[in-house]
Amino acid sequence: MIRNYYTEAFKGGVVPVISATQLIDGRLKSTTPQSSWKQYSLYVGKSPVQSNNFGSVTSATSGPVKSDAAQKNVTFRVSNPYIQSGMNVYDDGVLVGVVDTITTANQIVLVDNLAADIVVDSVLTFAFTVLPSVSVLTIDNKTITFTNPAQGFVLPVSVVQVTAVTGGLSSLIALD
Repeated sequence: MIRNYYTEAFKGGVVPVISATQLIDGRLKSTTPQSSWKQYSLYVGKSPVQSNNFGSVTSATSGPVKSDAAQKNVTFRVSNPYIQSGMNVYDDGVLVGVVDTITTANQIVLVDNLAADIVVDSVLTFAFTVLPSVSVLTIDNKTITFTNPAQGFVLPVSVVQVTAVTGGLSSLIALD
């Protein structure tokens, strides 16, 4: 059970659809009168701000197998739990790709083939191009964007719609 800062229990929750036209309860905003909008509290399940004080930037040393420009797979020596899908990969400040999937604790697959060869023992840097944020529509029909929301907290507004999520923010739950 998730509780807010007033220690009130929430009755239930749904995973909100991120949409410019659909309310959290599934109805279309354009055909639903504002007086009928159902309001929710929004819980932030996962935010990429890390406890290592690097924000949404992290690094890993490339592995013993050379990563060639003709492939998408990149290995690194030590696993890094902070690497996420959608992060840009830099080798000495040069963009070499974008993380598509994480296949093992120390291997990733890029969206496209590498832009350049990665030398063994290079320090790779991983970062999102934007800060984590969520844009919502409130019960008062106002759009608010929260940047760097804390993981594990309930946002302090009554939300009817989630319109955008960026920077690796995920696992949102609309609580009622």
